[in-house]
Amino acid sequence: MLSHIRKTSSLPMRILVAEDDLTIRTWLKVKLTKWGYDTDLAADGIKAIELYEQHHHTLVLTDWMMPVLDGIGLIKRIRETATVSKTYIILVTARCKGEDLITGIETGADDYIVKPVQSEELHARIMAAERILTLEKELQQKNEILEYANIQMKNDLDVAARIQQSFLPHDLPQFQEVKFEWGLLPCDELAGDALNVIRLDKDHVGFYLLDVSGHGVAAALLAMTLIHALSTDKSSSVLFEKKANSRYRLRSPAEVAEHLNNQFPMDDINGQYFTFIYGMINLNTRIVKYVAAGHPGPVVISQDQEPESLPTTGMPIGFFPDASYHEEAVQLHRGNRLYFFSDGIPESTNKYEEQYGSERMMRILHQEHEQCSLRESVDNLAVSAMKWNGLSPMTDDVSILALEIK
Repeated sequence: MLSHIRKTSSLPMRILVAEDDLTIRTWLKVKLTKWGYDTDLAADGIKAIELYEQHHHTLVLTDWMMPVLDGIGLIKRIRETATVSKTYIILVTARCKGEDLITGIETGADDYIVKPVQSEELHARIMAAERILTLEKELQQKNEILEYANIQMKNDLDVAARIQQSFLPHDLPQFQEVKFEWGLLPCDELAGDALNVIRLDKDHVGFYLLDVSGHGVAAALLAMTLIHALSTDKSSSVLFEKKANSRYRLRSPAEVAEHLNNQFPMDDINGQYFTFIYGMINLNTRIVKYVAAGHPGPVVISQDQEPESLPTTGMPIGFFPDASYHEEAVQLHRGNRLYFFSDGIPESTNKYEEQYGSERMMRILHQEHEQCSLRESVDNLAVSAMKWNGLSPMTDDVSILALEIK
């Protein structure tokens, strides 16, 4: 018999019985006590609410028809009460019509039992309720653990993002001959894009922009590694080659790309690689030599000429071992602007899946050449791409590095 099965739930079951019939109420008390449950009794809905507000019972057995406040009203009041844990409600009713039972369930009852109540049926339904409540409690605990872990991970990502941002060129080096500006908008907490402007020696300034494939932590970690590899620390930077007598020489852009390609082969596990554009300007001649490894070529904006998109010069870094790269050179003049940018701008799409495109980008930069400062042109280009993207989340980082010959 079900009445002889021991209660196995780990939940502390305290049951509220709301029943106006003294005989039924007493019978329920005897049965529930016999099965090992703590029980509180109420003769009407108002008293039941008072008891519930004191104890927030795990399970409620309520009659439908009661004076002052009936079972439906009691269920509504319980469901309006904010409690940490779920209360399981069994509606006891003499009504057998389908529409009445649907009304009870829609109001908030979890189960129902039809009078006259059978002892075994009641015990079985309570045991089923215990099992459901136990599973819900376990699920709630697991969700709390996941939520805590998510908060910790979010905090860690925020710290990592701040560290990553600290390596961006917030204090740009100042030159009489040339002015630099930049912008970077990551699509996630951590960026896979990176950029910098570096004083190489008294005559040369280096500047780069790179875009690691993928997103998230893996892309950000490789980006951070590359930032260190492209630093001014001559002993570890790929921008310099150590010569005899502890002297160093500047590597050309093509040499830098080849060195990176040998040092960072594509990851066989996740296929991670990066595109890279590196330029070096001679402050005396105003000639820029650059290499664009799988990266969009730079754009030159002049006052009296049409915008010019310069060519890319090789495959992404890491694609092929021992790949060779060639570099291009461009002579800049007073007032000329040169823009490096990631593919997050021209490949930004609107709601119709139409790309922003290089032509639109060059047209905007050309129109703003006389009207806007270099800083304003960088900001306006980023805003324009974001507006084109609309309400959709950005799917790639947006990064821009620009220079202007004074």
